[in-house]
Amino acid sequence: MNRKLLRSLFLLVALATAYGCAHGGPAIGSPAETDFSQISVITWNIEWYPGKRRFAVREERLAHAEIVKEELRRLNPDILLLQEIRNYESFAELCDALPGLRPAALSAFYGPIDGEYWDQQIGIASKLPVMAAWSEPWRKGDVKPRRGFTAATIRIPGSLDLLLVYSLHLKSNLADRAQDRITNYEMRDESIRQLLEHIQDMKETVFVDRVVGVIVGGDFNTNQDEQFGDNAIQMMIDAGFHHAWEGVPREDRLSWRGSDRFQPTTFDHFFTKGVGEPIAELLEVPDETSDHWPVRIMIDVSR
Repeated sequence: MNRKLLRSLFLLVALATAYGCAHGGPAIGSPAETDFSQISVITWNIEWYPGKRRFAVREERLAHAEIVKEELRRLNPDILLLQEIRNYESFAELCDALPGLRPAALSAFYGPIDGEYWDQQIGIASKLPVMAAWSEPWRKGDVKPRRGFTAATIRIPGSLDLLLVYSLHLKSNLADRAQDRITNYEMRDESIRQLLEHIQDMKETVFVDRVVGVIVGGDFNTNQDEQFGDNAIQMMIDAGFHHAWEGVPREDRLSWRGSDRFQPTTFDHFFTKGVGEPIAELLEVPDETSDHWPVRIMIDVSR
């Protein structure tokens, strides 16, 4: 059985079960129809949510959750792409803070070294109807990238058209040796190669003639400023995707706040196809929420 047929069968199952959701099912279906001619899409790495650090104690988790929920209500996205979420319970409780926002899928990836469940998962939530939602780990290619992606097909209300949406968190820049840095670059490139292949399969094999637009967002851990040695950003552009930071001055797109060791930089991105050429913007939130700023694009689906 060839790879495309296997993927088609997999997605047919996903339509019913939303494969990849951890510890609970997603909200698959049709919420009350609303005027979504302008769709707000936000990607946000919320830094070990809840807790803001790996081994946060209960009080830290509660405090972090409360301030993030308050900001989420204010930001009010229609589609939300998240990174660094601990578990499905935390994800669902966060979505509950914003009326109409429902969990679609959260990954359940395991650490590559100890094989234990990893507390930095990737999620998608939506106010729009979600027709299918799932998560997949990256396959082993020349290198085996860390984690994987979470995806959803979201129906544009008032039509049968679908948006194919991906949330990513590519390999970090953590490295002790020069070879480790090269491996990080190779992992990110391999992730994008597999992502582009997956998008093509979904459009041509699974959701034939249904996908009118593709949205890819998340923490890419790289940028277009020649700061790193990977080709992830250029690979997306070469594949015909619009980069939502195109034309935005560097000082206006520093989505990672920086640290004691490193200066702020652009890590969080949106790439789109078939939905115009939206311009990304940083959204101001308190330092207590995350070391990343939320990034938003507005999608016009009124055409």
